[in-house]
Amino acid sequence: MGENKHEIIENRIPVELRGNIIACLRGALEEDLNQFKESSHLASHNGLRHLKGDYINTRLQDELACDFIDVIPFSRYGYESRIIVDRSHKIAYNVISKSRMKQLMKEAKTKNVPHYTLLFAYALNKDLKASHKQLSLFGSYPFESEVMDKGYDRLVGGQIQKNLGYRYCVIAYEVKSGLLLDCEVLMLDRDLDIITKLDLSEYLTPEYADLTLHNENNVVSTEGQHRVKLKRTFTQETPSLVVLREDEKEKQV
Repeated sequence: MGENKHEIIENRIPVELRGNIIACLRGALEEDLNQFKESSHLASHNGLRHLKGDYINTRLQDELACDFIDVIPFSRYGYESRIIVDRSHKIAYNVISKSRMKQLMKEAKTKNVPHYTLLFAYALNKDLKASHKQLSLFGSYPFESEVMDKGYDRLVGGQIQKNLGYRYCVIAYEVKSGLLLDCEVLMLDRDLDIITKLDLSEYLTPEYADLTLHNENNVVSTEGQHRVKLKRTFTQETPSLVVLREDEKEKQV
């Protein structure tokens, strides 16, 4: 009997990892980004939309990677990002803002080249189907299987094998006025419809942040930094960057 699709993320995402993901996002969005704004003395901040991703990727790579979690770099048409791979529980995650995720869901059927979220969802979740489907999103799937398979292989270069039971999720967050307001884990089917989701809002509460700070108070840097440190010993070693060049675009369907 197979694993219940609605219990996959509840059973496979450890509580510690949930809290550590929130810690990385808060560090990037509430500390790093605001410090940049305060110190840059710029008249406008039009580039912050891209800087958010850069700060998040850096936090994930520096603070989340450990002996059983890889943070793998990948590039899609010049846009660099990271995918989190929990080797013990066999889940891969991308981090995307909620507004961007909604846009991707709407754009999926109109794009000639699949977004990387489609490639990951197709490769790792294509045997799953959301209970509630967007009407007429895909009458027939708009991309050939060869396009999807080759696109996925170019993204990760064999670092996440499709036949080993990995699942794919998106960590969708909402930030406003320099504060992380909401975060949830979405498991998506190949059409980017939501199969099931896990709310992480309980890890945003002041009580949880205070508890984390109290538990980690003995782990501080020699430079006197005060931001929360995660419990595990982290490694900064990451696999080589896998680049998908512009001239290797998949054929359009």
